Amino acid sequence: MLDGLRDWAPDILFFAIPALAGALLFIWRGGNLRRRGVVVRATCVNQARDAKGLVTLRLIFDVDGTQYYCTSMPYQFPPVGVGQRLDVMYDSKNPGYSEVVDQMGRGIVPWIVGGIATVLLLLAGISYI
Repeated sequence: MLDGLRDWAPDILFFAIPALAGALLFIWRGGNLRRRGVVVRATCVNQARDAKGLVTLRLIFDVDGTQYYCTSMPYQFPPVGVGQRLDVMYDSKNPGYSEVVDQMGRGIVPWIVGGIATVLLLLAGISYI
């Protein structure tokens, strides 16, 4: 039944293994951030507008005397300007990993990508049985 899939197995492995590894990394890092996250006020130090008109914010925050940067995802209408403050959540064990609080989602995309990659890998493996 899955004999035709056997011809595609190398291609599936080439794309599905990195996709699954990336999804697992995002799931792991997102989970750590939600469990150990600390919310701080960060200051916007730069705004960059792309060709589509979307604005990315560069934010700086301080943890125990060390400054860290956080780059936002693109905004159509940024909530703050340069010099204004915005909440950022950072991982207490790795302050270099942070996200803007109002942009934190439930993180469902890595689960979907990981699930699709897992199904493809299982089907490719079953095709050899």
